Amino acid sequence: MFASESSPDSNVTAVAELKVPTGLQQPAKPGQYDIPASKQTDTVISERSPALILATAASSRVEEGEKQAQVRFDRTDVTGDLVAFLQQMLQKQFAEQNVALTAVDDNNLVFTTDWISAYQEQGFWFWSSTSVVDRARYTVVLDPKPHGRSATLAVKMLEHEYFKPSAKLSANDTHRQEISLLNSIIDRIGKEEIIITQLNRSKVPDVNLEPGLDKAGNAVLITPQTIDVTWSQLEILFEALNLTVTDKDRSKHTYFLRYEKANPSFWSSLWNSKKAPILPITEGEYQLVLAKHNTGTAMTLRDKDGEALSPETMLSLHQPFVEAIQMTKIEL
Repeated sequence: MFASESSPDSNVTAVAELKVPTGLQQPAKPGQYDIPASKQTDTVISERSPALILATAASSRVEEGEKQAQVRFDRTDVTGDLVAFLQQMLQKQFAEQNVALTAVDDNNLVFTTDWISAYQEQGFWFWSSTSVVDRARYTVVLDPKPHGRSATLAVKMLEHEYFKPSAKLSANDTHRQEISLLNSIIDRIGKEEIIITQLNRSKVPDVNLEPGLDKAGNAVLITPQTIDVTWSQLEILFEALNLTVTDKDRSKHTYFLRYEKANPSFWSSLWNSKKAPILPITEGEYQLVLAKHNTGTAMTLRDKDGEALSPETMLSLHQPFVEAIQMTKIEL
């Protein structure tokens, strides 16, 4: 805006009340713009951002419009029995904080905590000391749904003691403290889920691949998996066995492969602790054919012309295939 210009509000002047001569009637004044009187008292509004429930655990979620300090958990492969998992996690969470947690009902669904204290450090170096500013006790409630696949976890402050006037909590501060404790529980559960997931990934899967015979009496490798499940996992297995897929025919459940023995370099042999399994076959072109079997799926390795390999060769393929399955952690 230029200096010579002025805002519209700067030219507004107050209009005096209309003076009506004696003997004349006061004109009607519309009241639609009058501000009604309010009986509401002044309230203190917090300038801080609202406390948020952080559903950081994979099994947790917050219901839309949730106002209370509570979160919902759903059963997953990691949690297993959901209620037992949550009960165990509550005990771990408060034991790590050296806070006693006591069940107050027969079903171990309602718990109360011992005093959780907040400390303030005073002084510095050798003259520093800590003192308790305030402390609080909470109730933690698990509410499982009848179907057992989900449960809510709620936190409520039971009582609060403060030792400095500034530590007195308002209603908003109390709610903020409840959400803070709830978030710490959710965070601990999320960390436990990560630990369990990593342990599950590190486990070597059971290998059910066994040598056997097909209906024609040819030597094969048999897996209890269905033919579609087996087909979907083979390319991962081929990579571990240095087999390159050159073509495939899904309608005939056939992979066309090229085998080249690995020539590890000095550095790869120095740093890699696991060596790729070596197949007891010569380098060249092969076919791997899947067929339905009465116990699952039969796998047959054939030469480039589709002729089955000798029973001795098929039997010797079993061990390197098992090693590759364990390395890739697939289910065959």
